Formats: sequence, C-alpha cells, structure tokens
Amino acid sequence: MPLTAAESLAAGLAEHRAGNLAGAAMHYCRTLETAPGQTDAMHLLGLLLSEQGEHGRALGFLSRAVELHPNAVYLANLGLALRRAGDLAGALSAYRQALALQPDHAPTLDKLGRALIDAGRYGEAEAALGQASLADGCNAGLRNALGRARAEQGRHAEARMDFEAALDLDPAYEEAARNLAGALLHLSHDAAGGGDWQRALTLIEEACRRAPALAQAWYDRGLAASVLRRLEESRQCYERAIALHFNYAEAHNNLGHVLEALSRPREAMQAYERALAIRPGYTGAEYNLALSLQNAGRLREAEALYETLLAREPGHADARNNLGGIRLGENRWQEAAAEFAAALTHKPTHGEARWNLALSYLAQGDFERGWPLYEARLEQPGFPRRDFDCPRWAGEDLAGLTICVWAEQGLGDTIQFMRYLPALLQRGARVSFEVQERLAPFLARVLEADRVRVVARGGAVPQADYHVPLLSLPLLAGGNQVAPVWLPGRIEAAPLGGGSGRPARRRVGLCWAGHPHHVKGRARSMPLAALAPLLALEEFEFVSLQRGPQATECDDLPDGLRLPAAEREEGGIAELAAIVASLDLVITVDTMVAHLAGTLGRPVWTLLPFAADWRWMGERTDTPWYGTMRLFRQTRPGDWAGVAGRVAEELTALWLAAG
Repeated sequence: MPLTAAESLAAGLAEHRAGNLAGAAMHYCRTLETAPGQTDAMHLLGLLLSEQGEHGRALGFLSRAVELHPNAVYLANLGLALRRAGDLAGALSAYRQALALQPDHAPTLDKLGRALIDAGRYGEAEAALGQASLADGCNAGLRNALGRARAEQGRHAEARMDFEAALDLDPAYEEAARNLAGALLHLSHDAAGGGDWQRALTLIEEACRRAPALAQAWYDRGLAASVLRRLEESRQCYERAIALHFNYAEAHNNLGHVLEALSRPREAMQAYERALAIRPGYTGAEYNLALSLQNAGRLREAEALYETLLAREPGHADARNNLGGIRLGENRWQEAAAEFAAALTHKPTHGEARWNLALSYLAQGDFERGWPLYEARLEQPGFPRRDFDCPRWAGEDLAGLTICVWAEQGLGDTIQFMRYLPALLQRGARVSFEVQERLAPFLARVLEADRVRVVARGGAVPQADYHVPLLSLPLLAGGNQVAPVWLPGRIEAAPLGGGSGRPARRRVGLCWAGHPHHVKGRARSMPLAALAPLLALEEFEFVSLQRGPQATECDDLPDGLRLPAAEREEGGIAELAAIVASLDLVITVDTMVAHLAGTLGRPVWTLLPFAADWRWMGERTDTPWYGTMRLFRQTRPGDWAGVAGRVAEELTALWLAAG
C-alpha cells in the first residue's frame, strides 16, 4: 500500500538524518508527487541538493518553499544555499529577511555572521555572532567563528579566548585548534616586535602543541629560538617545519643561517641551495649563499651570485657592500669604492659601507675623502664604547683646557698615531693620553718631557674638558695630512752581548707573527719556517723579536736564532724598544714591532700580505708614515715564500754593498 505524503516525508527525514541522501531524496520526491504544495518537502529536498552541490535545483525548491510559506527557517536555509552557490549578497539578504521574522534566532545569526566574515565585514560579523552566542553559548562552531571575526580585526587576544572556549566545548575541533595556533602566532609576533622574544617563544610553543601539523608554527618557533641563541632547538624546529612542508623556502633559508651559526657551513650552503631550487630568485637565500661562499673563500662564485642578485635588485645595499669587500680584498680599490658608494646611494645610513668606503680611499692615499668617512668606525658594532663626563671634541678651541685622547685600537695604532698629539699641544691644550696598559710605562717615560700625561687604561676615567678617540686626530687636528713621527724621549740601545764568537755581523731582528687570536693578526702572520732563506745567510746575526706562543718556534732552530732574555713574554715594550734600537735592521710582519721600529727611526722592512691594511696603501715599496721603512708585499695571496725570497736577495745585496 502506497505511503501517504506525511509518511513519505517522515521516511525521507529519517533517511536524511541517517546520512542516506539518495533514499531521502527519493522519499521527498514521492511526497511532492503526492502533495505538490508540501513546502517542508520542498525545503528539505532543497537543503539536500545544496549539500550535494546541485545549486540550481536546490535554489529552485528552496525559493518555491519560501514563496509558498515564508518563515525564518526557510529563509535562513535559502541563505545557506545561496552562500554555497557563491551568491553572498543574496545569502545576506535572505538571512536579514529571516531575522526580520525572528530577530533572536541563534542559528540564523550564526549563519549571518559566517557569511559576513566571507564578505570581509568583520565588525558586523562579530555583532551577529556575539548576539548568537548569548543565546547559544555552548556551540563550538559559533565560538570559533566569533574568534575568526575578532582575529580578522587584529584583536588576537580576544580571539584566543574564543578559540580556547571552542576547544573546551569540543577538544577534537581541528579548525579551532588551527585558528588558536594562528592567534598565538600573531600574539608572539607582537611580543617579538616589542623585543620580548621569550614570551613570543612561549606562545609559539603552545601553538605547536595545539596544532602540531602546522608548519608555520614550527617555523616561527625556529625563528624565536634562533634569536634567543637556542641554536640547536632552532635547527630542529626548522627541520620539523620542512618535514611538514618540504617546499617551505623560508624554512630552508633560515635553517641555513642557523647551520652557519653552528659552524656547519657546508650544510648551510646546501640549505640555501634548496631554498633557491624551490624559489629561483629568492633574494634572501641568494644573498645568504653568496655571503657563505665569500666566507669560505670561494670568491668568484660569491662575486657572480652578488652580481646576479644586483642585476635584479640594484638597490640591495648589503650585497653591494659585500661585493665591494671582495674587490677591496683583491686590491681593486676603485671598483670597491664604486660599490660602497652605490650602497650608500641606496642606503645612506649603511655604516659598514661608509667605513669600507673610507678604507678604499685611504688605501689609495686619498686622505681628503678618506679621513672624514673613517669616522664611521665609531658606528661599528665592535668599536669600543667609552663613557666620559665631557663632550667629544669636534675641533673647538682648546687653549687652557684639558683633552683626553684615548687609544681605541691596537698597540701599533697607538704608536703610529700619537704623532698627532703635538698639534693639540700647539693649540694650548693639556693632554691626557689614555693608552693600553702594556704601553703605558714606555710612553710615560718617553713623553714625560712634554705636557702629556700618560694614563693606563683600566683605572679611573681621566677628568677632562673634552675627549677624543686617537684616530680622529688626523681629521680634526692633522689637516688630513701625514704628521711626522713623534717620540721626544731618547731610547738607550740595549747591550745584546756577543754573538757566537765569530766576527761582528749585522744584527737583524725578526718578528713573523701577529696576535694568534685575532683574524687580521692571523692573516698577517707567517710560520717561522717561511724565513728559512734568510736564516741561511750566515753573514747576519738574527735576533727574535717575536712574542706570544709563536716565539716557541725558535726552539726548533738550534743555531738559527738567538732569543734575548729581555724579549721573552715577561719583557715589557720599553725593553723591546731598547733591543730594537740596538739592531741594524728589523724585518717584521705588520705588527706593533713595525710601528715601534719606524717610530724609533730604525731601518725596518715590513712584510705584507696580498691584501694589506689600508695604511700601507697600494703597490708602494715605501710609506709616508715612516721614512726608514721599506715594504715587501705578497704578489699573490698566501705567498710568503716569494716575499722571503725577495728579502733574502735584498739582504745579500746589502751585505755585498757593505763590502
């Protein structure tokens, strides 16, 4: 016996609730065959078709139901179908009509709020969803939607509470968990922007717990851990982000940065290369790879990569500065200067480029342009910061006033640039000269006849009317010129005693290494064995002037060198000066010994690496800084053997000339 319309409708509804949509549709259609005006059947069939994506038929049945029997439920579900069909304006209109009939209907307010989120009308969405939550506060989906509306307005702290409430109602609600993680990440960005990286990391850690499959959360955690120098944790987080999303170019790039900090440069380069394979032309990874290649000494590859980057982004000041650095290290001063100047054109506040431009000018002997820019050293991160109770001198009248000149760099710099102190004395100033503790006893003795008070660094800060760092004096007091050597006190030569019982020979002091823990000191140094061609010249008596751990290299040369007792590590600079004064010649790498010998007016041959310090300028065999100095340069990087061979030839010629 056929079912009545009411029985078919009830059967269809039961099938619908059980998830058997085909069976439900069949019963709804039979209902309408029996009772063509049955609006509930129209309504339910329209909803079913909408769920299945048959939007045209769905809207036809729902619109007919509303036309025959307008009520809030029909209108709300018509709005839902319109939203699914992509007609957002029609959906909003239907929801408004439904609410006009039943203003406090929470399900309709919920639907309206979600549609308003889709329309980007987040304030209105929040109002609708907030009203709905008053009536239906235990609806997890509604609280999640309310959180979304607030998050879209940048109110992430409130959104966080909504997402947490949704998860309290439904702990398995994955969308709410992802949204909560997103809110936590936004809050972490705010904390990081305020410098509170520890709070940022705490928030991100919670985000990772809430949404462990969210690659963005692990990426952000890696970033925060990196800033906090928790490098191993950062590495693991970036690798987790990559495991979740292999094509995450930023994660590969940042992983490379962390690997470099962990002293794993080869793996870092591989990470940068993967980032570039994923995203060709990725500027951050391209720059980082070029810098990594540069640090590894693979200069041609680094140069090519910088040039590729700059062809695409000519305003990348850091890349220009680094490219200039490569060229500066190869004595290509004019090309280097052009890159540094271009970097400053694009970024006038680039302190390192300004500093490097100064070095490129000074290396060419262009003091007029070089010394003003050299003041950029004061902005460098490693420059010593000093606290004085007086202003820094900028050229003001000094008559009757006291100025504290403070040594800012190495011992050799102090000896080289103290030549500018007389210019301050000529201005009528009283001069306090704060120097390194090792230099203080020596300089106090040789400067005691002048109005210069020598103070050892480390004690009380000298009281003065002005202070000035020593290497600002060529600009402020020297007229950008090379001042003459200044050492008013006399140095008595130290009696070194007889040699090896043979007739008197010319005595030559040797110093072959700089500070072993200083990058530039290592670059300027050579092994003692490189001087073997000199040590083979029996016509000379060689004396070691070497200090530090490298001095023990003499132990391997039983007859080659003599090490005066006064010049062992416990000997002071005054004793060293006395020994230098007793020698016929000093041969040294670029260390304090070179400056001391030059200042004492002793003949000194200074051995320089290929990319020598700016003060020795380029390609000269003499120097305006010291009239008794000759320069011997590497013709290619690392070629100390070639330098030693030329020096041996010159020594032989010197011996022959002396007869």
